Amino acid sequence: MGEVRATLDAATAANLAEFARACKAALRAVALYPSGHAAIGSTLARLTQVTATLTANGPFTMEVRPHAIYVGDAAAAKPDPAIGELSDLFRRQLVGKLTLNGGTDPESWRTLLMLLARAPEDVRADGGIASLWATAGGPSLEIVEIDYAEVLREKQGDQAIEERLVDAALGRLELDESGLRALLDIVGDPARLAAFMERLEKRTENTPGAVRVDAFVNLLRALADYVGRTNPLQLDSMLRHVGQAAGRLSAEAMLELLLRRARPESMAGSVDVVTSMLDRMSDGAVASFVSNSLIAEGGATDRLAQAFHALAPNSDRQRQLLALAQPDVAASELGSDEAVFAELWGKVETMLASYTDEKFVSEGYARELSGARAKAVDVEAASDDPPERIAEWLQTVSDTALRNLDNSLLGDLLRVEEDGARWRDVADTVVAHGEDLVRVGFNDQALLLVELVVEEGQRLPGRNPGLKGLLDRIGRGPMVRQAARQLRSVDDNTYARFKTLSHAIGPTAVPPLAEALSAEQDSRGRRRLRDILVGFGAAGRESVQQLMNAANWEVRRTAAFLLREFGGVEGLRELAPLLRDTEPLVQREAIQALVLSGTDAASQILLQALTSTSGRPRETLVAELSTIRDERAAPLFCYLVRKIDRKAFPAIYVGALDALGSFGGPDAVEALKEALQRGDWLAPLRTRRARAAAAQALRKIGTPAAVAALEEASTRGPRGVRAAAKAELKRLG
Repeated sequence: MGEVRATLDAATAANLAEFARACKAALRAVALYPSGHAAIGSTLARLTQVTATLTANGPFTMEVRPHAIYVGDAAAAKPDPAIGELSDLFRRQLVGKLTLNGGTDPESWRTLLMLLARAPEDVRADGGIASLWATAGGPSLEIVEIDYAEVLREKQGDQAIEERLVDAALGRLELDESGLRALLDIVGDPARLAAFMERLEKRTENTPGAVRVDAFVNLLRALADYVGRTNPLQLDSMLRHVGQAAGRLSAEAMLELLLRRARPESMAGSVDVVTSMLDRMSDGAVASFVSNSLIAEGGATDRLAQAFHALAPNSDRQRQLLALAQPDVAASELGSDEAVFAELWGKVETMLASYTDEKFVSEGYARELSGARAKAVDVEAASDDPPERIAEWLQTVSDTALRNLDNSLLGDLLRVEEDGARWRDVADTVVAHGEDLVRVGFNDQALLLVELVVEEGQRLPGRNPGLKGLLDRIGRGPMVRQAARQLRSVDDNTYARFKTLSHAIGPTAVPPLAEALSAEQDSRGRRRLRDILVGFGAAGRESVQQLMNAANWEVRRTAAFLLREFGGVEGLRELAPLLRDTEPLVQREAIQALVLSGTDAASQILLQALTSTSGRPRETLVAELSTIRDERAAPLFCYLVRKIDRKAFPAIYVGALDALGSFGGPDAVEALKEALQRGDWLAPLRTRRARAAAAQALRKIGTPAAVAALEEASTRGPRGVRAAAKAELKRLG
């Protein structure tokens, strides 16, 4: 028989169903409407009200299960469909448990719903729902995420995952989000970490020690970067766990690792991961390193002495570590003979050197610190505060207030730091926080922070060198890409500020903006992206060139559009490769760009493409040129009438004559006069059709100049010319 679950009481089940329906309505409003729409405000207010009902008696925790939500290990007797839909939504984003605390406001719900509305793969790529909520949310909601590494392990097994991680460490494949999560899960489990280190040692046992250390540093750097991006508070414990595993390294490998300190390959952002990890090695880990090395080498070596002094320069600590290592060595084969072991240990102890630390804390300061503890206020003994004061205090620690406080603190740090190098580090932190804010939809706050970086970076000359690198990072990072995707829904003020920021970043921002334009389906979003991109002018042309070979045809099509908008002869020449593109829509965009430029240079490029291409690209060119009827194409058709090989492209030639008859104008009349007189006695039928088309086009124009050209042709020139002109004059009469 299946497991019997308790059922919720009727009131709780009804409130849970109402909460699920309110969530569904609010999610729909947040996903479909711009931020200021009335539907968002009303649905969020309703959701906040329902939340207050659920939390009236304290925190309300929901456990997410397949197609169901449990409260206190109980579920509704008759599940409401809305509850099942909400469960499915939570599970798509790997939400395993959600706790509602008091003080949840509409802004908090809007933030969470925006995260839930995103594609699950995008959320996981940005660190997962729990990590994003830690950036954007606050204490009013608590999210426990489903352990994705555990899910992956159930599917693949520990051995397969560890082999994959070792391959990544050796540079044979790239670690994705799931792999990094699995690695973090292994690091947090001492037994699994030891097994993984054994696997890494076995795979590198016949290679130089530097190879093993490189693999170790690769994993450490990738893991530190991931943890720093997703959960910075976990970085310290992660480094301690890895430091424990470093005790398994040989003396040679440890020396190699020590040489990596402060080197570029050891840096994860601004953090030297090797130094940070070594500083966190516990006494037990260092003692284990010493005992393992002594046992493996059969005694003390110069390499061990060098590594030991680097890890523990303090003489007192050295004695303590050796005391910890001695029992393990004595329990090995080296300790089987007491006399031999005593001699061995005497040599080991010669590694010690006298060292005296200075006191860094004065006695007076220590006394002050001790006395401060006696002056602490007993909070429990304080009198109760009135409700209105508590309400005001709670407002100061709401999700929105805490987020604003973070931003204010970062802004103050940017303003007060005057040293150029340190300001660069602060600004780097501010930009990273801004990128996190954009990921969760807080575009205004992110723009304010980045605008402040630009403003402060330009205010003092010493900051200018670091500012350019920061702007390049912003352009290449997720901020521009994420913000561009949301332009359809932001207000005009936010759009104008984003436009200004994009142009301040420079051409580096062009590729992500162009990619966003390629994928954008909303007309308002496309118009805004086009306006921003066109504003780069000729400065953006070089960046657009990088998009012409993109695998996505929509990106190549966007590149053709931008080259047209940027203008200039150079832009036209760069369109030539796209005329031979295998995707017809890309070709058409390039053709349109050249046709509408209205220059002889563009016409020459098109004609050259016609004569040099073959197969499907040539068919697309012919079909497109034969059907264009835009008046801005008149200069092109005048050029084609004069320059094209009529024998090779009869349809295009006759189509150009017909198009000029629709456009009119002095240039068209002159081109048609020349065409009327031109003939080929070896191809009489083709010549007759061409002359008839030219005369008909002049008759369609019907201006005095066109009629005069027909009258002149009817009395002068070859007989075929006179006959074609007389036929059209007769129709005019």
